[in-house]
Amino acid sequence: MYDKKADEKTALLGKRWNDDNDEDDYSEYKKVRCNFILARHVLALMFFVGFMNLYSVRNNLSVAIVAMVNTTGQPVQLYNESECYRPGEDDPTSAVDQSGDFFWDSYQQGILLGAYYYGYAIAQVFGAWMEKRIGGRIVMACSMGLASIVTLLTPPAAYLGFWVIFLCRFLIGLFHAVVYPTHHGMWGKWAPPLERSKLLSFDTSGTTIGTVAINSLAGVLSAAYGWPSVFYLSGGLCLIWSVCWFLIIHDTPSKHPRITKREKDYIINSIGPSAVDMDTRIPWKAIFTSIPVWGLVIGHTFSNWGLYTLMTGLPSFNSQVLAFDLSANGVISALPYAGSWVFTVVGAYIADELRSRKIMTTKAVRRLFTVFGMYFPAFFLVSNSYVGCNRAMAVSFLVLANSFASVSYPGFKVNHVEIAPRFAGVLYGITNTAATIPGFVAPYVNGIILQNRGTTADSWLIIFLIAAGFYFVGGTVVLATIKTEEQEWAKPRKYGDRVRVELDSSSEDSS
Repeated sequence: MYDKKADEKTALLGKRWNDDNDEDDYSEYKKVRCNFILARHVLALMFFVGFMNLYSVRNNLSVAIVAMVNTTGQPVQLYNESECYRPGEDDPTSAVDQSGDFFWDSYQQGILLGAYYYGYAIAQVFGAWMEKRIGGRIVMACSMGLASIVTLLTPPAAYLGFWVIFLCRFLIGLFHAVVYPTHHGMWGKWAPPLERSKLLSFDTSGTTIGTVAINSLAGVLSAAYGWPSVFYLSGGLCLIWSVCWFLIIHDTPSKHPRITKREKDYIINSIGPSAVDMDTRIPWKAIFTSIPVWGLVIGHTFSNWGLYTLMTGLPSFNSQVLAFDLSANGVISALPYAGSWVFTVVGAYIADELRSRKIMTTKAVRRLFTVFGMYFPAFFLVSNSYVGCNRAMAVSFLVLANSFASVSYPGFKVNHVEIAPRFAGVLYGITNTAATIPGFVAPYVNGIILQNRGTTADSWLIIFLIAAGFYFVGGTVVLATIKTEEQEWAKPRKYGDRVRVELDSSSEDSS
């Protein structure tokens, strides 16, 4: 039932937040909000499921390729019997030799695993521009829908030739390129300041659930129904989500037909006119000369080297070195992402609680979680390289490396929305364009290492040490450059006769 007094109180609280930047108002708001599910929570849930589908499509090839490749007839030195093979066990390589349809060597597999990221790197900034022009509802529905259709066409494309399936993976990456910039652009209009860590970290944690699901199911599906079933399942579910997204989601609180007045007033007043300003002119020069932006570019790019190394290489490592069979490989490959989901959700909650309770400033929180998200993965990747054939230790270190890497999101990846709410999508498009380069460079470099040195533990030692180095350097750069206050170039100005509200500069200690 409509409660006018409650709405007025909520709107006043939002106005006070915008004027005074006082965390106490946020605590008070939580006591008077409506009991129905909030529109921004529906948005977060739909993004969560969307990211599940996106990553199931993105990662399906990484696991399926183990069943797709037939190593019979390939140079023997490239496919060593696993160093961790134990007498009395079935030969872990024999099942793969008998099941594969394609004769792709390590070099070709690296190229194919990187094909997605060639397309993914192209349209990041374009996606942010499209979100500002036509809104995230249409952009997300079209991009995810088209990617799902191409995914469904991937199995027949593979039989047509290596470069045909390469083209399919390239197109899927191209369509997915607009998703993250659109995601950040929409949250710039929907996320109240003290809920940003929770909302953005929760919905992006869907990436880990999607990875867990596809890694767990891909091996089982491949063994039971053949590897094409992996692509049919992930593509079909993504297509269904695209239709649901278009029917349920709306671009801004003011355009949402079912949002309560109480929630709409609070969101708009707490975020302020900076985020809802419809001026589409982008201060490119200021963006590309901003030190905090360059810090995010380097941090995002270097952290993704480790992410993509694990994402594209973990199933192969588990098969080649740890000697897990096809079915077990999928389950074991999923464990690091299960840990990642837990760390993301819990880390985001802790981050926002530390801020709302005034235990730590926003900048201190971002730095703390950057340390966890960049230095700890480096430590565990290096440690994993020296455990030999101790499967339990190797799997545990890989789980911890990937789990701690996930808290970089409440560390510095959410920072795009803080320093420039109006241009959050554009900033993420820029940083994610650079951060996509490791997506095709890392599998290519790793493929060359494995091709030249063989699929041995020593080869994987080099691969993990390289990834650890990128984590360490990227984390150091972020710690030295991160800012949490809205940047001057991101604030609305006066343009001719159109007067816009000039917000007071917020301090690092009050975000």
